[in-house]
Amino acid sequence: MDSSPSIAIIGAGPSGLVLARLLEVNGITNYVVYERDESSTPGLWQQGGTLDLHAHSGQLALKRAGLFDRFSNEFARWDASRMHVLDHAGNSIACVGEDGNADRPEIDRLQLRLLLLDSVPAHRIRWGHAVRSVERKVIRDNVLNDNGCMIHFVNGTSASGFRLIVGADGAWSKVRPLLTSAQPDYSGKLFIEGRLSHNNPSHKSASEIARPGSMIALGNRKKLAVQQVADGTYRVYFGLTAPENFYHHYETSGTAGLDGKTEALRDLLLSGDFYATYAPQLKEFVQAAEGPFRPWPLYRMNPEEVGWARSVAPGVTLLGDAAHVSTPFVGEGVNCSMHDAVMLAECIVKHCAGQTDLTNLVGAGLEEALAAYEEDMFVRGRDLIRRSTESEVTLFAENAAQQFLNFMETFGAGKDQGE
Repeated sequence: MDSSPSIAIIGAGPSGLVLARLLEVNGITNYVVYERDESSTPGLWQQGGTLDLHAHSGQLALKRAGLFDRFSNEFARWDASRMHVLDHAGNSIACVGEDGNADRPEIDRLQLRLLLLDSVPAHRIRWGHAVRSVERKVIRDNVLNDNGCMIHFVNGTSASGFRLIVGADGAWSKVRPLLTSAQPDYSGKLFIEGRLSHNNPSHKSASEIARPGSMIALGNRKKLAVQQVADGTYRVYFGLTAPENFYHHYETSGTAGLDGKTEALRDLLLSGDFYATYAPQLKEFVQAAEGPFRPWPLYRMNPEEVGWARSVAPGVTLLGDAAHVSTPFVGEGVNCSMHDAVMLAECIVKHCAGQTDLTNLVGAGLEEALAAYEEDMFVRGRDLIRRSTESEVTLFAENAAQQFLNFMETFGAGKDQGE
């Protein structure tokens, strides 16, 4: 085991693990990944759904990591990119990816994590290391031979001596404050998640309307989605325009435990303010969804606040949601995060060639690598936030289904004209 790693990666999500794997592939082995989870075994609230990996980002990352063949042969669901779009009255609006030619295969979040974890030596990951804070103790110099930062963990331990700290720790990054005061804002939207097991009475309806892919119903400023995961069950997502504390209100509403909260929320979702006006075959998914329901409040950065001067925190940078969290309405969040990891690894290798132990990277080489990476990442991150916010407005409009259809018709006309 390396006694004094030079690189600390905070977070064992897709971007952090892709970076670790790419460092490994390029012979840079003195890194450590700190992860808040106690182990690789997911808990009740860590199941997650499914992701589509895009050719020029997520798939590219797996190819660079030498993992694409295993992904393609063991995990990729190439027939799952079909999305059936309905209006709130149950009328079919469009089927996207119906021909099965879309190059966006699905993989469960848990499967992606397994694939990446299997590719990184187990001793390089420190489980049970949630970060409490990261502070810059002193200004870095050649005497210290590190970036002068101290990582403090919730478990009471600390670590320092790193030449590079990479925050891949999500929307509420503990590394970000070293670089910027920007914080995510609540979007006004949230998802509540349930599931349909194989023996659920609505599983057959889901398989007919969503098939191996997904269904979304739009209208009245809300969204209802059904999506198949790898084991053939379905996840159900209720997309709402609601206050940030909408779900947690039920912790004090007199309901008993998670089951009680689920039933209270189900009753509310079937009321007039939510899905009461939806078609009976759509309300069926609300009635049948199994709990405990899980909340997903959605946050996004202000795109104008994505960025910082390289001189602010030498030897520190961010990946993915830590740098540019967006709402998930263009389906590129994880793809963009994995692309970040590809670009950072590429810049490190390019600007620090031959210095795989990073011993001499306290000077210009590492900073040049980070500057090159961030110049590209800032542009992509801001663009993702803007496009996601535009899609959010469309998908949660009163007449969202019609707006979606108008978009599809315009897009189809553009394709016919070679655009």
